Amino acid sequence: MLFWHELLAQWETAWREAPLPELPKVSLTPPEQKGILTLNIFPLFKAYKGNPQKAAEAVLYPLRHISHAEVIKGFVNISFTADFWADFLRKAQTASQGYTHLSLAVGEQLMVEYPSPNTNKPLHLGHLRNLCLGESVCRLWERLGAEVIRANLVNDRGIHISKSMIGWKRFFAPATPHSAGVKGDHFVGQCYVAFEKAYKAEVDELTARGLPEEEALVQAPLFQEAQALLRAWEAGDPNTLALWREMNGWVYEGFDQTFRRMSIRFDKIYYESETYLLGKAVVEEGLSRGIFHRAEDGAVWADLTDVGLGRKVLLRRDGTSVYITQDLGTADLKFRDYPNLKRSVYVIGNEQDHHMRLLAALLRRLGREFADKIYHLSYGMVELPTGRMKTREGTVVDADDLLDEMHARAYELTDADLSESDRHEIAEAVGQGALRFYLLRTDPKKNILFDPAESIDLKGFTGPFLQYGYVRAKRLLEKALEQGLDPTEVRVPETIIPVEEALLQQLYALPHYLESAAKGFDPALLAHYGYELTRRFNEFYQTSPVIGATEPARSFRLGLVKVYQIAIATVLQTLAIPLPERM
Repeated sequence: MLFWHELLAQWETAWREAPLPELPKVSLTPPEQKGILTLNIFPLFKAYKGNPQKAAEAVLYPLRHISHAEVIKGFVNISFTADFWADFLRKAQTASQGYTHLSLAVGEQLMVEYPSPNTNKPLHLGHLRNLCLGESVCRLWERLGAEVIRANLVNDRGIHISKSMIGWKRFFAPATPHSAGVKGDHFVGQCYVAFEKAYKAEVDELTARGLPEEEALVQAPLFQEAQALLRAWEAGDPNTLALWREMNGWVYEGFDQTFRRMSIRFDKIYYESETYLLGKAVVEEGLSRGIFHRAEDGAVWADLTDVGLGRKVLLRRDGTSVYITQDLGTADLKFRDYPNLKRSVYVIGNEQDHHMRLLAALLRRLGREFADKIYHLSYGMVELPTGRMKTREGTVVDADDLLDEMHARAYELTDADLSESDRHEIAEAVGQGALRFYLLRTDPKKNILFDPAESIDLKGFTGPFLQYGYVRAKRLLEKALEQGLDPTEVRVPETIIPVEEALLQQLYALPHYLESAAKGFDPALLAHYGYELTRRFNEFYQTSPVIGATEPARSFRLGLVKVYQIAIATVLQTLAIPLPERM
């Protein structure tokens, strides 16, 4: 028996030796048709004068393990023998390489940057989607055998940080998170919101006096104070740096608590405060080479109108950096730190699509060979039923609050007879599973309207549905073990019934979905696969006795349950969804 990729490789060798004018493409057979795999023989029609039967015979001639083949127009649907499936169930239980772990990217090195938070606010619902996408992409590529570097770029400087510092000085000093009894990142977020509200009041007052809004935004005293603080920071003013370090420390402590709760860790952390000077050096390089230009007011800009991106300011007229400045420096630093990177992945929301196109275009203009190794995993916004979240208005759903809410919802579903510690352990696993799956089940490019109640349904297209399938299989295997039954002792069944074949098809396709989801940077493919896998398992479980069946059906079905448990555990672990012991 051969796993998916091994089988395809063997078939390609056989077909080349046959030989065929063109190799057929292989896909899963549609659910409404009989078969496991479908071979596309359309490209061979010309060579066989439009005769599908002749084309099918040529394709099938060297193949083994085929129990049934049916020609439907330009396709051939094939099924495998019972011997093939018995071998598959045995091997899938004992050989992870080729089934749950592939070797398609061995020797490749990727860096995935996420969630790149700002240190003026706590992590929020949008960051949760970023974290879930970033972590699952890392795990997908690790399943393919790649070396993955988890990187986090902390945006710890800039005008938004200055605003939170002014907010603390004006409205909260001398309080600290400890004295206020507030988590550090939440406390600093309150400082930022307080600044924005006071700033808006100043702008409204100036516009009421007749000043145009664009001028009012700049002339407002609080904004002037924030800009002065930013210049003081860049000049190295000791008092400014001391407050900046203290407030950032509060935020980092808060971030780390959330990361630990979500089992997120990073191999490399970059800080904008350290990379923006590298970015300035890159800009100076571009100036000296005539790639960038200095305006009369002192600002530095790049002309990218020839590639449809217009003009971009790289340094303000006062010499301070903009976001793209530090991104240029960080990109250089990444490939200096890791010169063998095959891909540098940025997990960033789609509101930054233009920004990322600018970054790649600027790096190409500078002649950086790694410019084409940058990949932007662009994702849509997460919206609430009440509308889009806005940090400055204080309408953001904090990540910690949402994690707590999901925990509380899951706790209500747990068995009241369990101990409190067990109930909370299960609630945390199920709550996070519901949240993570909901955020991953949608194509990353699409927006999400998050509904906590829908996400935790045990019967729908949800994470708890998959988790319950895992627990159900686990319990069945435990009962079998108590009776001395061994799932590895798979016997060849007399017949394979339709619900078994449907489940076997889905199990066999696991390596294909791992590869497709990784190479497409789309965990939603694996989420959909996991849902369909569990749906088919439930149909099998409800209609086909396992322990109560007679041999050889019992040992075959027990092996089927065990491989399902392995497959669904692989899906859940790759999506970073906890595996609960009970539900």
